Amino acid sequence: MRRRSLLPSVVALAALTFGRPVPAAAGDPSSEFATAEAAAFAEADADGDGKLTPDEFASFGALLRQKLDALHFARLDANGDGVVGRDELAAGRPLPPPPF
Repeated sequence: MRRRSLLPSVVALAALTFGRPVPAAAGDPSSEFATAEAAAFAEADADGDGKLTPDEFASFGALLRQKLDALHFARLDANGDGVVGRDELAAGRPLPPPPF
């Protein structure tokens, strides 16, 4: 069974929240971050005024972390089975710098 990516849902939520289309993040980490940040902001902004109160801001960081963790997990889950094996985890790890 192939697991669906959360990214289209995040993009759609951001588009609905801000009332304008949001470009799909085609694997670009900066686009994915911006999309996750916009979705976390919209979710944290409980009163919908486009600003975060101290209480809303307190939840923003946790919401953003959840969204970024979901994106990272989806990238690591190369075969889309909904779990990350040791091989997928190792393949997703950046290469160490050369020793010179």
